[in-house]
Amino acid sequence: MRIAIAGVSGECSTFSHDIMREPIFEVLRGPELLEHYHWDERLGDLVADVEWVPIMRAATGAGGPVDPEFYDRAESEILEGLAAGLPYDGVYLDIHGALNVLGRERLEERFVGRVRELVGPDTVISVSMDPHGNFSQELAGYVDLAACYRHAPHIDRLQTRDRAVTQLVETIRRGVKPKKAWVRVPVLLPGERTSTVFEPATSVFGALIPAIEQFGILDVNLWCGFPWADEDRNAAAVFATGDDADAIVRAAEHIARGYWDARADFGITSPHYGTWDEALDFVLSGAARPVYLSDAGDNVTAGGSGDITAALTRTLERSDVISSGATFLFAGLVDEPSLDVMIEAGVGATVSRAIGAVVDERFAPPVPGVWTVEKLIDGIYGEGIVGAVISSGTISVSLQRYRQRFVGAADPATPAFAMIGLAYTDVSPYDVVVVKNGYLFPNQRETSGSEFMAFTPGGTDLDFDRLTFERVWRPIFPLDKDFEADLTPIVL
Repeated sequence: MRIAIAGVSGECSTFSHDIMREPIFEVLRGPELLEHYHWDERLGDLVADVEWVPIMRAATGAGGPVDPEFYDRAESEILEGLAAGLPYDGVYLDIHGALNVLGRERLEERFVGRVRELVGPDTVISVSMDPHGNFSQELAGYVDLAACYRHAPHIDRLQTRDRAVTQLVETIRRGVKPKKAWVRVPVLLPGERTSTVFEPATSVFGALIPAIEQFGILDVNLWCGFPWADEDRNAAAVFATGDDADAIVRAAEHIARGYWDARADFGITSPHYGTWDEALDFVLSGAARPVYLSDAGDNVTAGGSGDITAALTRTLERSDVISSGATFLFAGLVDEPSLDVMIEAGVGATVSRAIGAVVDERFAPPVPGVWTVEKLIDGIYGEGIVGAVISSGTISVSLQRYRQRFVGAADPATPAFAMIGLAYTDVSPYDVVVVKNGYLFPNQRETSGSEFMAFTPGGTDLDFDRLTFERVWRPIFPLDKDFEADLTPIVL
């Protein structure tokens, strides 16, 4: 049994001014790619007779659109590698569902469609994906199997990839492809409303595994869609597989109906939320320390550029906040030029410089200040110095070379690829930690005394009224409210 492995993965906000280029992608090839998944160890006898053919996988986190030149080279390398090793019994593709290349649309559909054309109609194709991506009818038509994370934060990354490969191997052995049912759900909600840590997402996503037994099917998966890209494919979807066409239709409709019926109940998954000024008022109200404030409009885990200074600027304008003596760490401000200046100056040096707003100064300019270099942060993958903590009075900022979440590598929701440029630092000296993500990640929540999610401006703005949607297929909730959804699954 010969199975090829490949993929291109990223989460791209078309509302972001960032462009994702080659250095932030982890590119694995050949034996290094195979070792990444540990399937011989994790799946044991199931894959004992599999001849793996690892081609190439390029993966990164979230940001703006991908540089077309890099994407074209990556896709060409994968397709040429696949062509050189034909034929295959199966192909496993590691993708996201929200990839966008500057000036283009429907990237996963294009990529998987070209793979299908290359390997032929009989080869079994299985994909693993993120529920914050999109699963269109076109994409469903190209694949035979799909596995999507069932948790957000995504603590089941490895298990989902295992599921995609397990079903792939078992389908090849059986010699019969499953039937497929797909349904679009006209809802487009962000992860900050659909985290499975909170209801109703806990119950809606919790219904997936019971539905497999209830309807006697192989699998059923739910995608929320990606709200920060203006593409016609962006929407929620359900995909069910199995031998009985009637059963997969009923299962898909059951899950789709559960999501649709709960659509108005998906609230912000933080006990406290509002504007940035309200976030600062929350700090002054005596909230338990350390207070984690989410600068959610510049969420680097969903496509934000990570350099927007609106929150920092407004904080410095609030004399009541500054005079309170509360110590702040603005974590993860992406500013490579300023970081290099701080590195050259060295720990203990004082530097006069305006920081931030390197690629996006729509909402605030670079922030001037006289900063003391407190600490330099080394990368954990040998990439050199990736961050610096600088301070001015009660305000500290951790500058980062790369657009990465502010977590340690051991966080349970850390992606299953090298998080190049992680620049975590101890938060214990600070009363307030400002992070450029939406919902808190496990390690952030563990170290927080309280939390507040702020509706700040940026490429991942939670206030959809401040975003311009021109391509999304309407009507769709919450952009539209008063309409009925057709949740009739399509058998593919």
